[in-house]
Amino acid sequence: MEICYDCHLHSDFSGDCDVPAEVMIQKAVSLGLKGICFTEHLDLDAPGDPDFFLLDTEEYFQSLRDLQARWAGKLEIRIGVELGIQPHVTETLTEYAASHPFDFIIGSQHYADGGDPYYPAYFEGRSERECYERFFQVEYENLRRFDSFDTLGHMDYVVRYGPNQNKYYSYEEYREYLDPLLVLLIEKGKCLEVNTGGFRHGLGEPNPCIGILKRYRELGGEQITIGSDAHTPEYLAYEFHKTTALLRELGYRFYCVFQNRKPEQLPL
Repeated sequence: MEICYDCHLHSDFSGDCDVPAEVMIQKAVSLGLKGICFTEHLDLDAPGDPDFFLLDTEEYFQSLRDLQARWAGKLEIRIGVELGIQPHVTETLTEYAASHPFDFIIGSQHYADGGDPYYPAYFEGRSERECYERFFQVEYENLRRFDSFDTLGHMDYVVRYGPNQNKYYSYEEYREYLDPLLVLLIEKGKCLEVNTGGFRHGLGEPNPCIGILKRYRELGGEQITIGSDAHTPEYLAYEFHKTTALLRELGYRFYCVFQNRKPEQLPL
């Protein structure tokens, strides 16, 4: 069975997207998807502009409830959020997650030590390897402290923007930092996201990389979610066919979709 839900996408409720939610819905219907989950950004105290990734949650829910009614019987539309985890905001994010009826919460690290890998300045004054290592160290510390999420988003996000991207990067090269993250996810009973945005960013593989997905399965991890991280309609469900084949080859049998924060396993 092909992947029929895209559980990571954005609309103009996210600071870095200007596409109306209904345009994304129309595209999903045209692709024959069974369902989607909007996961708009909420990054508190974002470096550079602390207000850029704030989310008007009340308006978001109202708009999505209206769209759910309008598209009932044509597409399942679920309401999620992508929380940007930083050590000093985990308590506030925990309260936020509990105060709204989200279907699904992605916990993502976009920053490390107040730096954003999206910008070249993050990599200045130190080696690419040092930047990657530090990102994974901070990610581990964040996950130790934070539980109010269902899946870990694009685990090796930093690699998308490295000077050499994944040319010198692999699971084996960074396993001392990656294994503790995977073990912690399994111990917490959380999912690992397979984010096909890695293909879009020229990595030739999803985030996290194939080596991480293989190791996660070796460690006993089975719980995965799948999302395109689309910010424009043409990238909705991006490379899902290729991703289905890859996951089957690695021994995955199902993926999870969430409703009311509860997972349902769908066959691959």
